[in-house]
Amino acid sequence: MADDATMIEVETDEASDSWGFVGVVRVGGIEAYRTVRRYPSPSVARAAVMQLLVGSLGILLAGQEWRAAADEFGHPPLRVELGFGLGLDRQPRGDEPSAGDVVGVVHDP
Repeated sequence: MADDATMIEVETDEASDSWGFVGVVRVGGIEAYRTVRRYPSPSVARAAVMQLLVGSLGILLAGQEWRAAADEFGHPPLRVELGFGLGLDRQPRGDEPSAGDVVGVVHDP
């Protein structure tokens, strides 16, 4: 691992009252969070704190990505700007109509 990498570690520790185990999250060796609830085993405590960490990071990253897209577009992004939907991320081939072309309109002379 590179020297400039920061590790996020999920560990367990004995509860302060010695009646169970708590989950601990360390960032770069510094304790960032310790569960307030105690659990009956280290594996249950580890699973609980892992679920908290994953849920929290997912929410934070989704919010940050949304804000970055809004900053880039100057407004809340539209589905087409994010590439949501079937085929929206596909580039048309030379013989396919583009989004601005009118297709299927026939004029009788």
